[in-house]
Amino acid sequence: MIPAIIPYYKNRNQLAKCISHLGAQTVEVELFVRDNDQDNVYFTAAINEGIREYLEHPCQYILILNQDMYLECNAVERMVEFMNSHPRCGIGAPLQLHSRDPNFVVFAGGCEAFPMGKHEYGDLREFAEDKQIPWANGACMILRKEMIQEIGLLDENLLFIGSDSDYCFTARSRGWQIWRIAGARGIHDQGASGRLCSPNIEQIKIRDMIYFARKWLTGEIYRELSLEGATLTPEKTSTLMSELQQTQIELEGSLHHTPLMNVIGEFTEGST
Repeated sequence: MIPAIIPYYKNRNQLAKCISHLGAQTVEVELFVRDNDQDNVYFTAAINEGIREYLEHPCQYILILNQDMYLECNAVERMVEFMNSHPRCGIGAPLQLHSRDPNFVVFAGGCEAFPMGKHEYGDLREFAEDKQIPWANGACMILRKEMIQEIGLLDENLLFIGSDSDYCFTARSRGWQIWRIAGARGIHDQGASGRLCSPNIEQIKIRDMIYFARKWLTGEIYRELSLEGATLTPEKTSTLMSELQQTQIELEGSLHHTPLMNVIGEFTEGST
């Protein structure tokens, strides 16, 4: 049984079609629909709510997908087969096909993640091979539960966009791989995250990207949380990094000219 988590918001036709495609899968899928109509917690918190529901269940993988993602009937089986054969794949993603032209792929892998995310796309024939990618698009991802237990839930400081690339970077920083699974496919009707929306949604998207930048690009969050943060100007950080890199070069040169047994002896003497 594969749990499938769907954050739902105000489009019953899309949800019904998504569920219909999940019901036609060649492996058993159990649904968790988080209805955001009344209390909209947005994408990331809705996904985390579903993940928490299944962390103690006897399943290896958890599928997350948008209500506007309609998977081919063998897509989940293909994803599971791939994950079974690639034990270091923490996150897998199917090919997302254009809703009006299923021979055109709108997502085959994440390219630039900042500021708004760009995707690898093109003719379906160009994407016949599985491939490691920098990040996967949150419209559909299969997550290995073992990875979730190691790295934790999605970062809820990112309400709407950026949480998928953020989660992939977090996973990769811990040694997990992100893959495009070419044999798994589905139509993506492409909802609000990829369109110009209301001023409220656009404001949330901008806030998400500012947080993403502060977390991954600028180092500001570390400066806020650390004891020495107030003194870490960009200039001082650059100087400290240069000093560390020079020390590393000097140590590597020293080790290169030191017999290995001498190094081992220095390490083992006095150790308990």
